[in-house]
Amino acid sequence: MKERIFIICFTVLYFHTRLSLASSAKVLAEAGKRVTLRCDTETKGAIEWRMDKEFLIKYIRSQKYSGTKAKDKSRYSVPSHMTNNLIVMNLRIADSGTYTCQNGNSIFRTVELFVFQVSIHPSANILSSEDLVLKLTSLSSQIPGLQVSWEKDGTVKSGGPILEENNMRLNSGGTYVCRIKMDGGNSLDITSNIKVLGFYDNPPIVYTSGKNPVTIPWTFNFPIRKKITYSDIHVEDGSISYSSQIIGKLSVAEGSVSWPATSDSKDASETSSDHLSIQLLNPKSGKYQMHIGLKIGDRRKNLTREVCVASLTVPDSKNDFSPDTIVPLQCRVTCMDSYRKLCWHQLKTGREMCGQEGELSFTTEVTTGNETAATWNCSVTDGKERLVSAMVTLEVKSFLDLSSTMFWVLLGVGIFIFLVIVVIITIVIARNRRLRRERYRAWLLENIHQKRRCECTGFAPKRLKSDYV
Repeated sequence: MKERIFIICFTVLYFHTRLSLASSAKVLAEAGKRVTLRCDTETKGAIEWRMDKEFLIKYIRSQKYSGTKAKDKSRYSVPSHMTNNLIVMNLRIADSGTYTCQNGNSIFRTVELFVFQVSIHPSANILSSEDLVLKLTSLSSQIPGLQVSWEKDGTVKSGGPILEENNMRLNSGGTYVCRIKMDGGNSLDITSNIKVLGFYDNPPIVYTSGKNPVTIPWTFNFPIRKKITYSDIHVEDGSISYSSQIIGKLSVAEGSVSWPATSDSKDASETSSDHLSIQLLNPKSGKYQMHIGLKIGDRRKNLTREVCVASLTVPDSKNDFSPDTIVPLQCRVTCMDSYRKLCWHQLKTGREMCGQEGELSFTTEVTTGNETAATWNCSVTDGKERLVSAMVTLEVKSFLDLSSTMFWVLLGVGIFIFLVIVVIITIVIARNRRLRRERYRAWLLENIHQKRRCECTGFAPKRLKSDYV
């Protein structure tokens, strides 16, 4: 009885093992890579691998034999007879098929291999504004239970085998992942690294005040100065213009790219390999257009960039305001980012007044006095950062200001009034003196008359002299 139970258990175990070994597996792989097709069966050097029922490779007593199916036999190998796993190098789409690991007519394992390849058009290195097409291809266009999607930075870009991205920008470059899933839990990710070559669009506005020189930055994401070629990219020509008039042309010769020195501009980035910045010595406010012709392979692309030189202007400083005069302060800028604004700031008290975001002019009114008579700054602000400032000084006129017309008028009026007062006082004093003299003279005459009369009568009257003074 025990022997029968042992035989039955052994028979069940044997058939279970045979069914397990002869089971089928699905493997997804990327073209150009290597893959291991598992046999997981130990033999003594006798093993045979077939592809689509055709003889591929076999080992007999460690001797390797290749069939016509293995055109490049160096791509196939069975490194260990402990497992007899088949390694296929440098995979091709044509390697897709059904593989069997067997010994004679005994099949140990069946493996379905699906090889996928991603084609990139026009290339992995593309020029800014070109269109990109990523396409997943395989031996069979229809595989049951296959799901394909394209992702970048965790965002699904396409739900099919083809991804089209138009007008590529610098930030469009990066790693694109093709996610392949098949029924049964099999999955494969194929990554494509895309490099977009061009220049950065920022900043679109350069701020300045007065007639100060200004530098227009032109920054690329590859060393444009270091070599004339980078990833097979060539600089063919370039220029900068103002109001459709070219004011400078790029010099491209013997592997170097630079701005030639002119009276109105100079090269501001000779030591930077990824810059073609240019400094304008006498800038004009308004929009400048920059152009460059790039060529990669047999493809040429003309790239342009527009930069606005924003000139900040304020009124001239004045010092002839009377106290309590309402003075308008206005500042203007040629162009400005929509999220920035103009602000008037008084240095003396820290007082600040700002306009609306994106407005090109801002006017505020102040009443002249001790607090407002000071230096005011108009700035283009971004939060607490002041990008550019222009200064104006307000001063209330003083009576002691010798340059003031009112000072001399008031001085003349004062002198005239003073002279009038002096004349009046002089006249009054002279009149008083005249009256006193007349009184004194009358007193003398009267005194003489009395004296004569008294001498005649023998009486001498006594009168106070002060009565006539």
